Amino acid sequence: MEDFKKAMEEITKSIQKMVDDLKERRDYRLVEEGDEVRIEIDMPGLEPADIALTVTKDGTAIRAEGARGERRYSRHIRLPVKVDPSSMSALYRNGVLIITAKKVKEEEIRVPVRG
Repeated sequence: MEDFKKAMEEITKSIQKMVDDLKERRDYRLVEEGDEVRIEIDMPGLEPADIALTVTKDGTAIRAEGARGERRYSRHIRLPVKVDPSSMSALYRNGVLIITAKKVKEEEIRVPVRG
């Protein structure tokens, strides 16, 4: 009976984590179009100067933070593809932060095989 109780607790924790992850994802959209990625994050009630945006050096994640009065936002988004950090641009319009960046193309390097 104790094993069953532990298993149910683990299942409950897993489901709660999935629900929390889904809640966090609802406030942004990620769209891949050709060689670009566009991320749209709902951050109403801010001004462009209220928002700090950073991207990791390897282009695998972004962080958007903003605060004005009682409104506070912090989002850390792992990207499904690598982007070129130097290509990133951001626009804040109608309460939505729109970030665009170029995808980094996978580079293959031929490795010689010796016998």
